[in-house]
Amino acid sequence: YVQEYGSDCPAPNTNRIYVSYLDSVRLLRATPEQGARTVVYHALLAGYLRWCASRGFERAHIWVAPPQAGDDYIFHAKPRDGQHARPMTCAKLRQWYERMLARAGDMGVVRSVRELYDDVADLESMRLFPMFEGDFWPDKMRAILTAAATQEGRAAGAAAAAGADALSATTDRSAS
Repeated sequence: YVQEYGSDCPAPNTNRIYVSYLDSVRLLRATPEQGARTVVYHALLAGYLRWCASRGFERAHIWVAPPQAGDDYIFHAKPRDGQHARPMTCAKLRQWYERMLARAGDMGVVRSVRELYDDVADLESMRLFPMFEGDFWPDKMRAILTAAATQEGRAAGAAAAAGADALSATTDRSAS
């Protein structure tokens, strides 16, 4: 799955694409079997990135986390064999994408590769954090903000209660 946020999209998503899932179930038969699928998938992704760049997109974000057990994204009926029982580890999937991006860099498609953290480390506001619909971060941010609001509400309630107790105590002392 990909999402494209063009020049008409407000910042910070302007001219960004987001590759959220690439389902590479072993339905592609290739010779030799080892590595041939990777070459095809790398070429497809590099071609897609080149096409996006030609259309004015400036940044591509790729979600590098394997699916959880039981998750099916594009191919919902995966074969029940040993090859499809476990997804790649996060480290292996990350290496796979890094090799693809290095190859795309060699082809002149990708100028640089950065961690998301490097892009957002100096942000002064969460409003500058790129959010992609259906991604991990919007849900995570909502949960963080909800928890913070709940804590602030509890703190405000506790402060109000403490203030009422303190006011009440002050009133009692001044009355004596």
